[in-house]
Amino acid sequence: MKVKLPLPLLLAVQLVVSLPAQAQRVQLPHEIVRDSDNKVLAWYKPEIPGAAYAKVAGLAAGFLKSVPVEPQSGLKLYMVHADFRGPNQDPGYSQGTSGTNWMANPACVFAGFVQSLAVDYRAFSGDDACLDIVRECLDQMLERGTTPADWLWPNCPYASADPRNRIYQGATKWEDEGRGDGLHCIEPDKVGELGIGYLKFYEIVGDGKYCRAAIDCADALAQNVRDLAADTNRFAQDFPGGSPWPFRVNARTGEVIDDYTSNVVEAVRLFDELLRISDVIDLDSARADAFTRARKIAWDWLFAKNGPMKTYVWNGYFEDIPSDPACQNRVQITPLETARYILKHPEYDPEWKTSVPALLYWVAGAFATDGMDAIKEQTWCYAPMGSHTARYASVCALYYEKTGEERFKEEAFRFFNFATYMCEPNGYVWVGPGWPTAWFSDGYGDYIRHFIEGLGAVPEWAPAGENHLLRSSSVVQKISCGPDSIYYKTFDNRATDVFRLGGRPREITVNGSVLNESTNPAGQGWTWEELDQGGVLRIMRENGSEVKISI
Repeated sequence: MKVKLPLPLLLAVQLVVSLPAQAQRVQLPHEIVRDSDNKVLAWYKPEIPGAAYAKVAGLAAGFLKSVPVEPQSGLKLYMVHADFRGPNQDPGYSQGTSGTNWMANPACVFAGFVQSLAVDYRAFSGDDACLDIVRECLDQMLERGTTPADWLWPNCPYASADPRNRIYQGATKWEDEGRGDGLHCIEPDKVGELGIGYLKFYEIVGDGKYCRAAIDCADALAQNVRDLAADTNRFAQDFPGGSPWPFRVNARTGEVIDDYTSNVVEAVRLFDELLRISDVIDLDSARADAFTRARKIAWDWLFAKNGPMKTYVWNGYFEDIPSDPACQNRVQITPLETARYILKHPEYDPEWKTSVPALLYWVAGAFATDGMDAIKEQTWCYAPMGSHTARYASVCALYYEKTGEERFKEEAFRFFNFATYMCEPNGYVWVGPGWPTAWFSDGYGDYIRHFIEGLGAVPEWAPAGENHLLRSSSVVQKISCGPDSIYYKTFDNRATDVFRLGGRPREITVNGSVLNESTNPAGQGWTWEELDQGGVLRIMRENGSEVKISI
């Protein structure tokens, strides 16, 4: 069935197609490489499509291992600064003094580190050093960045903090400007975002304190949810404002600072996962009921007449943006992350083949950059950035995987290519073209995971002749990849895994039992797709968490 798009979306489609796919002459860490059609290729091994994606993810992840300690706080730079200048930009970097005086954003950074490092890149590379970085960050938040248990928003992480301060309690130096939340103020969407981070880390390491922290976040969200869905009467005109949770709220007093955020999908993800593993963690029925209710309120509002899937008021994410009671700002992060969620859970949106491309077209039109395959961050910081360009590319790649529509694969390829240019050979990731400062949230917590997501969606882009786990539907607890064998263990007994391998498997066992090759991609077993070098292995298993592959 052909879908007739409304005029604004048709214009967005025309815009994304007509954009010149070449970079303007702006400052970048690398010289631009182009193909015969003058389109931008990646800077690393441009002759091999996708080769740069694993490369820049690895460079960025490696850079974080040697980040210095900030001397005033005694903590790593990424714990007390949002942005910083790298070793090629500031001689003070090695002494830990190259952080700026801007507010820190610990909840966003740490949540991103869980996904990019502990979940995605560690499974791809087998590098367990990622766990040490993430554990240190989460423990810092639990010990010095969580609201007291007797507040109206109890046991919640702070989204912002003053720079170089070991104690997080909201960024206070910008209160007169309405930025940075303010003393004792939190952002409930980041409670959901770090809540799912805590839970994923629990699934990796098995330490119950991270599960308890995730439940605390869900408790606060469930206790404070607001049912604001619009009247479904066809003639209703008076829709409630606000959103299921405010964007900024004083955690101690409950005073709402900013009433609206479109970012409810992180809370939905947290509720989903807690409910999914409820038997494993012995979640009590009262909590399960509360989480189910809050999740339904948030999801129903998202698609209601006053929700952003209808209004396209995608507003309220970035902690350093001034208070915006009129909801004038627009962001790309929330519609794209909502689209990602829908693609992974199409059962919750029967119209996903319409709603997801609509979101992609809108972002491509509203945040396009003339002369570059690059996506701007938001209308109040209208500049192209590497992480957001990679985000857009990753969702395009997922949509291609789901539908087979080649134009979305090409779109992902072009935008991923441009995003690689933000990464210096030492792993320092620029914010964007002409912006050689780095942000830990953008360049590391965000940037890395999008490339790994792209490899999972389009495995032919993964390194040829090597063995890598590109994606698992379960969190990976342990993994070891050698030239002739692979061993890994996941949280779940039932999962689907995707590998790029240098050669065809000789044998696969699950918990010691042989898993047979299958001709049915939906049934238990494994399938093999031959590529020019090696191929793609897909494993579907239902009764075991420990897998061994002989190659």
